[in-house]
Amino acid sequence: MTTHTFSTHGRIQILLAEKLVTEYQNRQILEEIDELILDEFNQFIVDLARVEYLNSAGFNFLIGLLTKSRNVGGETVIINVNDKISKLLVIMKLKKVFIIFDALEDAIEYLEENRDEEVVELKSEEE
Repeated sequence: MTTHTFSTHGRIQILLAEKLVTEYQNRQILEEIDELILDEFNQFIVDLARVEYLNSAGFNFLIGLLTKSRNVGGETVIINVNDKISKLLVIMKLKKVFIIFDALEDAIEYLEENRDEEVVELKSEEE
């Protein structure tokens, strides 16, 4: 049974998650993400449209991915968060940690603008 799929939009990786409830499966996804980072991807969108709930393993996964992407100058955003998960994010005080959008297009636009700002900053530092 597939627990996730990746798709690419330019330099952005979009993870459509089915389940994020076991450490073993989440570790496998993070290993795939490590490979993507080696291929110079650092912008990630996690689509939770098919995820009904998250347990501690799921939240650990999200924090792990966020940390990995930020450590290489990127970002991770979350989309399609249901009410149950949204309430847990508030209770766990993680709503302020993650960037959350309702629509994929908004997340892509945010990451593309964020990436362009990084490139401008790098060019300014080199001059």
